[in-house]
Amino acid sequence: MKYRYNVACSETISKNWTPTAIECYKIGCACSKCNLNKLYFSDSIFKCKMKETVIELVRRLGAPEENSYE
Repeated sequence: MKYRYNVACSETISKNWTPTAIECYKIGCACSKCNLNKLYFSDSIFKCKMKETVIELVRRLGAPEENSYE
């Protein structure tokens, strides 16, 4: 599966909403607000791909249910 940014999304990752994906969705995929991005990717040559995963989850499954946010 390809994204417009040419990033492939794992079939396994894009099947279910995970707590990390829900958190990313809640903050609007804003990496500047994400603690994981600051912790793992701020000093790395790699880039977080959670935004692409969240986009694919919304496309496949719709938005996460509100009660799964708590």
